[in-house]
Amino acid sequence: VALKDALVETPPVQINHLVIMTFKTDGSVHYSGIKNEGKTAEVLTEQNIFGCKVETRGGTKFKEDMVAGELKLSAKDKKKLSTGSFDWVNTSKVSNIFGNHFDTFKKEVSGIREMDIENRVTRLSSTRKKFADTCSAGFDYLSDEQVCDLIVDSISDGIDWVFVNDKENNVLYQFNPEDHPAVKMAQTCDSVKFTGSGKSSRRVIFVKDGVEYNYGIRLRITSNNGVTAFLGLSKANKNSQIVIKLQQDSVHKLVKEWVDCKTISY
Repeated sequence: VALKDALVETPPVQINHLVIMTFKTDGSVHYSGIKNEGKTAEVLTEQNIFGCKVETRGGTKFKEDMVAGELKLSAKDKKKLSTGSFDWVNTSKVSNIFGNHFDTFKKEVSGIREMDIENRVTRLSSTRKKFADTCSAGFDYLSDEQVCDLIVDSISDGIDWVFVNDKENNVLYQFNPEDHPAVKMAQTCDSVKFTGSGKSSRRVIFVKDGVEYNYGIRLRITSNNGVTAFLGLSKANKNSQIVIKLQQDSVHKLVKEWVDCKTISY
């Protein structure tokens, strides 16, 4: 994805202490992973926000969750703004990102799946550790350009408006995704760094002019159905896939500090 022209920056969050470090089962991209599109669409229609009926878009074929005429809308649901996160993207299309990095793990899993259940169970713990270590090493495969392109594409490409539903207070926060400071910084930063000690999770830190900025963007490399499904031991899922997720932490700061939002009470 080609980077867009740089946008005017909003006041960033500066990190004072520097820390130096460097997605669906059918292979489709699932962007929002939420089920509040119906409620949000209902509110937008009832209050005539766009002068037309807002319709939902289901499944993984569409990046947008809703449409209002020609406008494509994204809906994010939060029971409480100050806790948890939401997904900007969750995709299993990772081969073009990681190359052959996971090939050895996949080959080992394929061999284990040929064994009887008893032997597969005995290898569950070691396979779980192997997968965690491989995911952790996967962050080293990501270039700054890949990370920045993923952020811009996941958040703003093909979406006209984002709506965050604060269910606790019955308020929708509306903003233009191109105004997200992470999008702007991804287009203008000098580099990105990862922080965090988790095997499958890293916080994305932007570096510009020697200063680090944190806008609550988290990257995860994990599986969609877990290691038990990889080994054919899950009753719920026949298999599992490697996925990459781009998530938004600090949602309350995003809608109340980092982005100029329009609020819609319902």
